[in-house]
Amino acid sequence: MRLVLIISLLLLSFPNSAQDFSSDTTIARIQKLSSQKDKAAAFNLASASAWINGNLKESLEYSERGLKIARALKYKSIESKLHNNRGITYDYLSQYPSALKHFFAGLSIQEKLDDPKTKADILGNIGLIYMNQELESKSLSYHKRALKIRQEINDQHGISASLNNIAIIYTRQEKHQKAINNYMKCIEMDAKANDSIGLGDNYNNIALAYMDLKEFDIALDYLDKALAIRKSVNNIGAMAITYSNFGEVHYRLGDFDKAREYFNISIELGSSVNDRECLKFVYYWLTKNEEKAGDSISAFRYYKLYITYRDSIDNSSIARKQTELELNYEFNKEKEVSRLREKEKDRQHKIIIIAISSGLILILLFSILFFRKWKQTQAQQDIIEEKNKLVQQKNDEIMASISYAKRIQKAILPSKSTLQEVFPNHFVLYLPKDIVSGDFYWLDETDDLLFLAVADCTGHGVPGALMSVVCHNALNRSVREYGHTSPAEILNKTRDIVITELTQQEDAVADGMDISLCVFDKKSNKLHWSGANNPLWILRNATKSIEVWKANKQPIGNHRNPLPFTNHTIELSENDCVFLFSDGYQDQFGGPKEKKMMRKGFKDALLESNVLPISEQSSFMLTKFRNWQADLEQVDDLCVIGIQIGSSRH
Repeated sequence: MRLVLIISLLLLSFPNSAQDFSSDTTIARIQKLSSQKDKAAAFNLASASAWINGNLKESLEYSERGLKIARALKYKSIESKLHNNRGITYDYLSQYPSALKHFFAGLSIQEKLDDPKTKADILGNIGLIYMNQELESKSLSYHKRALKIRQEINDQHGISASLNNIAIIYTRQEKHQKAINNYMKCIEMDAKANDSIGLGDNYNNIALAYMDLKEFDIALDYLDKALAIRKSVNNIGAMAITYSNFGEVHYRLGDFDKAREYFNISIELGSSVNDRECLKFVYYWLTKNEEKAGDSISAFRYYKLYITYRDSIDNSSIARKQTELELNYEFNKEKEVSRLREKEKDRQHKIIIIAISSGLILILLFSILFFRKWKQTQAQQDIIEEKNKLVQQKNDEIMASISYAKRIQKAILPSKSTLQEVFPNHFVLYLPKDIVSGDFYWLDETDDLLFLAVADCTGHGVPGALMSVVCHNALNRSVREYGHTSPAEILNKTRDIVITELTQQEDAVADGMDISLCVFDKKSNKLHWSGANNPLWILRNATKSIEVWKANKQPIGNHRNPLPFTNHTIELSENDCVFLFSDGYQDQFGGPKEKKMMRKGFKDALLESNVLPISEQSSFMLTKFRNWQADLEQVDDLCVIGIQIGSSRH
């Protein structure tokens, strides 16, 4: 963000080529200016142009000359910007203390000026310095201050830059959901600004965040969007990076053939633009991919290519390092002279040395006492560390068990291909609150009928997941073992099975599930439905309004006064949409007042999404949910399924 702004200013003020900014030529041109203020401003632009083009020594010379003039004139606005330029140059030289010295000098001046944009730029640059030093908490504080100012002055590009930097910090802190929320905001801003490049970058970044969360399906969806945009603007280098990310996701999924296919496309594109960083990255992952695939010969060949590109990148930085060494030598020369003078004085003050030696002896005596105390403390810490290891071991065992439970639960859910085969026009939004979920969806089929349900079992996490297995098996038995086809009969029998299973335990269990169950007639557009606490919503294509079918107010499980479930037969029309859902979406806290979304908010979101193709509604509903949730914790498991009715169901 900083780079784009300064380049724009330079193009307006200095329309000639970059060669006009050679040191002697630039200084001579500036000295010909009649106004001292113009000279200070020109040195500011020349300094910025120099560091943009990698001429760091010249940048420091121009900013030093400009500062002398600006200080003499008390030209505070330019003085602040010159300090900012020197800070950026020292940042490139990795001389962070010097960079901070000038950034804070510029910031101190800005506190007395009415230039919020420059102040925000300096705050952001300070945040980048702390980020480079891996001081994430300090960096986050300054980026948030910069963001607040940019929001107050409606600096859209600046807001996007701050949100991106904050997202990077959240990623380092493994606060992936917060990073995703920031990227979502950037995507919305880029879309409004028709910023295709920014939109592609943010879709790519959010995909990587979901990859870190191991939500690979969502990561692939966002990579598809990033690739489509980058293709539309013919950004070959960015396309190469996206294909490499596709490869990494498929590698993590264990699909080594698919990963290899994407990596090879990335190599072809990256080679065409000589993107050595991208090629180094791809050959690194191809080495790992072929190792996992069992092709050690190819793995070794790719490893050699990785080493070749890595070394070529290192060699390309030699000139930069030489410049840094030269500058460091010049900057430290005067300090070295002072050090030698001090050393000569030290030789003339032996009495001071003797006093220091005496002090060291005293320090040594105290150190012995402290060492004994430290040994005692260390022994106690060893005991604590051993206990911590035992706790960690138990935690690892518990997490392994939960991960295994997740695989079991995933196995009982219908696959994407199965759902696509029986319902070509549908979407599924399934977001467990924890690793495993108390929500599940169920699919079965006979010659003439399709059975589809969304269920919400008592609790979430491991207890909810265990309950979901019991209820899933009960539904299967009701249809396959007992032969029921009416949704009300299925729910009645499922309730009997669940109560029997739960009452076999010594302690009475009041758990159960809420469910919305549909039975689709393949030979007609008739739908048979019954529900336990959970309703059915139908968005009628003719009226563009949602029709609500109320469920029986009783769960599948123990209930004070159980009654038979009610069966409903509903006529469907072409392009009507049937929605089955748990209560996780509408019960989420969020929004400006941090209140529940409620059914009205959920219904409005479904109506708003209906203008999109059914295949895009899941992403839309997820974005709506995340924007509402913001930084708040997800309160419950979430499952929403939408089915669009076609002209024929044969």
